[in-house]
Amino acid sequence: MSSYPSYEKSSTRDLKIQLSPGSSPSVLKVTVENESQTQAFSLFTWDTPLDEQALNIGALTLEDAKTGQAVPGPQMKVNRKLPPPRDAVVEVPPQSTASREVNLSFPWIPKDGKVYRVQVQGSWKAVWAKPASQLTDEELSEMAGDSQLEEKIRAESAELQLGEANAS
Repeated sequence: MSSYPSYEKSSTRDLKIQLSPGSSPSVLKVTVENESQTQAFSLFTWDTPLDEQALNIGALTLEDAKTGQAVPGPQMKVNRKLPPPRDAVVEVPPQSTASREVNLSFPWIPKDGKVYRVQVQGSWKAVWAKPASQLTDEELSEMAGDSQLEEKIRAESAELQLGEANAS
């Protein structure tokens, strides 16, 4: 007989982000894995690594993989039209993944052929322990998520070569 409770407490500990090269050299693939056996999660993407502005706003950071030198980003503040659209939410079913590609071709990003480490920074802005179809317009407008799910994002860094390698 197990000493575990008979219910599963939802937690963003079941969510893990993986970073990998995308479909082209100027794209990063961001994959969210839901390790829960039973719980679907709906993630609000703004200001997270799933945001198309993730590098510009600091949700993803770059550093030279060899020297550890940080590449300063613009730390932009992005004004967005409210209420958020439904496509600002990504659903990740139990034991499944969801992916988005993030553009790496902003003018401030190096294109020198060196290898850079991309890292995740920050917390989930809003996570709901239910499918996206069950989110109400009010919940989406409040962008608050389930209060017990406010945790740091778990992720491993990835290394990518940016720009053209020098042919020497």
